[in-house]
Amino acid sequence: MMNINKIIIGWFSVIASVLVLVTACHETLNVDPLDTTPPEITGFTPKIGQIGTMVSITGTHLRDVTSIKIGGVEANVTRVNRTLVMAEITKDNLSGKIEVTSPYGTAIAEEDFVIEYLRPEVTEWSKETGVFAAMVIKGKNLELVNEISFGTKASVLKSDFELQSDEKIEIIVPYYESDGAVDLVLKYNYGVDPTELVIENAFTLDATAPSVTSISEKASLGSTFDIEGSNLNVVEKVLLEGKTLTIVQSTSEKLTCLLPGDFTPNSAAKVEIVYFDGNIQQQVGVINVRIPATYIWKNVKLQATYQNFFSGTTGRYYTVDEFTANKNDIHLSLLGHKSNDWVQIESLSANANFSGTNVPKDGWSMRFRKLKESNAVDKAYIDKIKNGELEDTPISLAQALEDGLSMSPKKQVIRYKFAGSKWSADEAETYNQTNDEGIGEGCINLVMLLDASSAVVNIAFVEFVSVYRSPDVSDSSMTVNFYFPRKATN
Repeated sequence: MMNINKIIIGWFSVIASVLVLVTACHETLNVDPLDTTPPEITGFTPKIGQIGTMVSITGTHLRDVTSIKIGGVEANVTRVNRTLVMAEITKDNLSGKIEVTSPYGTAIAEEDFVIEYLRPEVTEWSKETGVFAAMVIKGKNLELVNEISFGTKASVLKSDFELQSDEKIEIIVPYYESDGAVDLVLKYNYGVDPTELVIENAFTLDATAPSVTSISEKASLGSTFDIEGSNLNVVEKVLLEGKTLTIVQSTSEKLTCLLPGDFTPNSAAKVEIVYFDGNIQQQVGVINVRIPATYIWKNVKLQATYQNFFSGTTGRYYTVDEFTANKNDIHLSLLGHKSNDWVQIESLSANANFSGTNVPKDGWSMRFRKLKESNAVDKAYIDKIKNGELEDTPISLAQALEDGLSMSPKKQVIRYKFAGSKWSADEAETYNQTNDEGIGEGCINLVMLLDASSAVVNIAFVEFVSVYRSPDVSDSSMTVNFYFPRKATN
């Protein structure tokens, strides 16, 4: 029995070997030879299309096609076999010949493929807008627009569009000399050819000039003055005797300008405004610029980087390198404490103030105290400062002592604490508002200048305006108004 089984198994092995050999021979006989014939194109469909159209190209020997060009520009190849290749039209393709390329050659279709390019369409637009106001255009295919012109008067390039999508464009209307409605012209390329969409007499510029109704009669060096009127938001510059002023506040009805401390007093200084892209410069009045009874320096920005020192007598900022030569005229500086999360104005003779710098520790010795609303004498001085009376009333140590203004306690710093991980919001606010060395919104602190014997020889005042906290505090800043006596000696 075992012999019969062995015989049967042997025959099965022989038959299986024969089948494997026959199969292998059959497969070898059916392997395609390498086809190196160049491709040929017999036709394509459709003949006309747009971006995104799929073009079917028929022919022979297309299996190894690696590139399809339409109008000389590569199209996206999406399918390849022996008799059919397919390509997607891109935004860069042009009307022209279809070319298919394989390693063995290139075939070119007899007919041209024609691309119908998209054109922008406008359905809605601002028909009248003021100078430098936003203009909105809505429609379709607006991404194609490269420039928008207001007739031949002015234009805005694509790079200056505020917003652009297929459905919407927003631009800022430029100034141009307006004498009525102009064509709105959208410029774009149809293929490679520049062309335009023209909407006739579509836009009117509201070139309403600013109107000034009043100017402050007088202003002191270092203080601000106001220009009032209408449409003042289009004013780009305010000039005082030709000198450009800083505009600290601008609305349609009012401009607030800062008068620099180095301006020459003038009882009738000429005020001019510049607007409409600098095309118009107009005198709008005169102002009496005078030296005040008290130096009043508005919006003094002290930075906690040792780079800004400020003088109450000159109204100038000084660098570290300028400190030694000007130390008798320098009165304020700011230090930032990262670990304690605060910024503070310190005495210029304090050791901590200039640690690690090349600034000598021999500037003004100063002490500080917060003025309190609850104290009648303090309240009187707070009112003088907030009501602007110090422009005509000099700061006087003798008068302050006669009035009963206390020179105690004498604190080392004027400090602002930041709310955060070190101090809660309530803790920081309480300190800033109530502590004798704290300062915060609405607060005014007395500054006492001391001589070598620590006697008070003059006084000044610091009024809090705002504060900025940098991420590591070291670049933080405090903005204050600084009221300083006209004469002070060290």
